[in-house]
Amino acid sequence: MTIDQMKTYFQSRELGVQGAVGEYAILVPLVEQEGQLCLLFETRAETLVGHQPGEVCFPGGRREPGETPVDTALRETWEEIGVPPSEVEILAPLDVIQDISDRVIYPFLGRISPAAAARLKASQAEVKNVFFVPLDFLRTCPEEVYRYRVRAQVDDSFPYDRIGFPHDYPWRSGWMDVPIYEYQGHFIWGMTGRTVRWLLTHLNRLEEQLGE
Repeated sequence: MTIDQMKTYFQSRELGVQGAVGEYAILVPLVEQEGQLCLLFETRAETLVGHQPGEVCFPGGRREPGETPVDTALRETWEEIGVPPSEVEILAPLDVIQDISDRVIYPFLGRISPAAAARLKASQAEVKNVFFVPLDFLRTCPEEVYRYRVRAQVDDSFPYDRIGFPHDYPWRSGWMDVPIYEYQGHFIWGMTGRTVRWLLTHLNRLEEQLGE
């Protein structure tokens, strides 16, 4: 192969994330409720065995061939809560997430129209319930934060001697935060909680900029 062939190949492919085992997209939905700006959340159906049943999440799912990440977020929102893409205004993409299982998640901040919000139809197969949390509540509610340690576990089969490194090589490890928000008996945590915390951090920065 030639340099030109390499150039053509790499320039024509869609960029991804190295090591990703799956690509997903979520909508972080803003909804106006009773004069307040709220975030919409789902509780996953208890029948979704092996797929985090009972957890609170945003609408979203796995990216299908031929879809852009925003296509995925809009399709999953339609399938899960009955909001068609025409009723969602995508405001902005948010920072991409790569979790410890090497899934890549593309979040999008979007506004659901009042008409669509008034006629939500949750999929019984995927969604137990839908609820709204005022942004003002989340911004003033002190989060609970718990931490757990992520460690590398390397067995004796690793060829330390052959590659010239000691058996006590300092493999990287670290800590993961688990923020938790409680609202009327609902617990928002995990990746959803981290996404909420990221959004709140940037909304606070925006407020500071507006106050300058």
